[in-house]
Amino acid sequence: MRRFRAEKAVQQYSVVDALVAGLFDGEFTVAEVARGGDFGLGCGDHMDGELVVLDGVFRLFHGDGTVTVLPPDETLAFAEVVSFQADSSEPLEAVADLAALIAEMQARTVSENVFHAVRFEGRFASVALREARRQTEPYLPLAEAVHDQREVTVTDAVGTLVGFVAPSFFQGVSVAGTHLHFVSASGEVGGHVLGLEGATGELAIETYFGVSIRLPQSAAYLGADLEGGAEADAAIRHAESDHQR
Repeated sequence: MRRFRAEKAVQQYSVVDALVAGLFDGEFTVAEVARGGDFGLGCGDHMDGELVVLDGVFRLFHGDGTVTVLPPDETLAFAEVVSFQADSSEPLEAVADLAALIAEMQARTVSENVFHAVRFEGRFASVALREARRQTEPYLPLAEAVHDQREVTVTDAVGTLVGFVAPSFFQGVSVAGTHLHFVSASGEVGGHVLGLEGATGELAIETYFGVSIRLPQSAAYLGADLEGGAEADAAIRHAESDHQR
């Protein structure tokens, strides 16, 4: 049996159920999150945009199509990061679509009951992306806030998929299953991945047997109803879906 370093852990800042409840204020600085890892994803203050953390660079892809490299004092509403060092890496050829790529990822994970970070660097015939638009108070719940998200499909794209495969029983703490963001090789295009076609590249995976979570300290969070359950699960699945289809 392959042995893994048990001390490795995913570092998470806030929980997805807080976003479901509409708690979108940034409470964690980029500098703080960067101490937890150089690879990952999340969202900005006011749920502004889609965060991609790759090789220590924090890029936020906004709902107006622009991108910002975040300074250390910028705040984030949610982030999930690791110090990525692949346990395995291998080439994949002519992966038909997102479902096929997820199947390839899941076939290479050691168990559905632990966390995995995944990095796929390659070329794509097309990638469908979304970027959440900045929200204003009073915030709507997540399932309603995503209705005005920006969705775009880029073709002949070269770049990197960054993400996690989380156990199903962590739904609400994280996003259960596979959650992927994309950043182009130029750093100018990116967002949450809704779909893809024709992928060829290198798939790297790292396994984590722990997760460390920093929770918000705001009065809104402390007074929020975060019971989760079937309603929260449906809201997360809705937010992760492709609303163009």
